[in-house]
Amino acid sequence: MYFYLYDSFLNNKKYTSILAKIENRLIDLGINGKIEKLSVLKSAQEVVEDNIKSGADTIVAVGNEATFAKIVPLVAKQNGITLGFIPVVENAIAKFLGIPLGEKACDILSSRLIERIDLGKANDFYFFSELNIPESKDLTLECNGGHFRINSTNHSNIIQICNLTYTPLKREVGSRKFCDPRDGLLEAIFTPTTSFLGRSRLDLNKRSVFPIRKIKIKSSNSLSLIADGETVIKTPVLVQVAPKKLKLIVGKERKF
Repeated sequence: MYFYLYDSFLNNKKYTSILAKIENRLIDLGINGKIEKLSVLKSAQEVVEDNIKSGADTIVAVGNEATFAKIVPLVAKQNGITLGFIPVVENAIAKFLGIPLGEKACDILSSRLIERIDLGKANDFYFFSELNIPESKDLTLECNGGHFRINSTNHSNIIQICNLTYTPLKREVGSRKFCDPRDGLLEAIFTPTTSFLGRSRLDLNKRSVFPIRKIKIKSSNSLSLIADGETVIKTPVLVQVAPKKLKLIVGKERKF
């Protein structure tokens, strides 16, 4: 049974027409289901859990990339639930998954091409794409159970723990591409910044990439890490890969 979760911004009247087209197409395809809109009165977690208890086995996030990022960790905590996505505005996640906008996304749902993909897990929080670590002089990263340690002596490094990336790193080892959400690994990515004409910019030529399964992030002072651009997680943080954790409906034009 399908359940469709609309983000709150879709209450704006400018989305009325596109939502009507989506709902009509879902009926045509025979995959219509209960619809509920997010609001301040009820959390997304409550909405998802209540509908799973009522028999929903496919949760469809309708909205933008922030909508998708909010729903991923909620679905990941449930057993046997599949996640779908109907984007109503252009976004990187939809392109990565090979899902077109609006009513055309309904055909992707109907085709039901499912990939089991890895997620990152930061303490008890699951993330889809990446965990961003702010600049710090006293940052320590213990990788793969403490077998090697990285101390950030250069606090101008931009550090990410990556499960997947929407922009290719253009680097491979043998036949393995980095940041593949099906390889059972995460990547710790260090990108130094340089100053040019008074402006800071990334030095991609000096980027370093470390494949990992587990990493502990510690600092003397509490740091706020950002998961998928949405959720703040305070150090210390244990980050690890959760292999094949998410059942996700994708399109044939997906980028992985």
